[in-house]
Amino acid sequence: MPIVELEDGRIAAMWDLAQLKSLYRSLLTGLRAEPGGDLDESDCLMELQVFLQREAKDEGVDVTHHAVWEAWLGNRDPVPCQQRYAAYARKKFDP
Repeated sequence: MPIVELEDGRIAAMWDLAQLKSLYRSLLTGLRAEPGGDLDESDCLMELQVFLQREAKDEGVDVTHHAVWEAWLGNRDPVPCQQRYAAYARKKFDP
């Protein structure tokens, strides 16, 4: 997995699909461990999720079916949505 700095200062990582799935699972695990964090709203995680969902759809996976999506990602014991989000702190927004 080569990581290089581009001329414009951005960083590029050449990862295969299995590595991206592992990264996504790891990011979500970190998010679950720190309820109330803002990682779930980051552009990085959203772009990664959109990319992976596109790949999954191309392979015929119904990404709207949570268990199927989780299985495609390689999660052997998916956490149900209700349980996963139950621990998240509700965010408060100033008017």
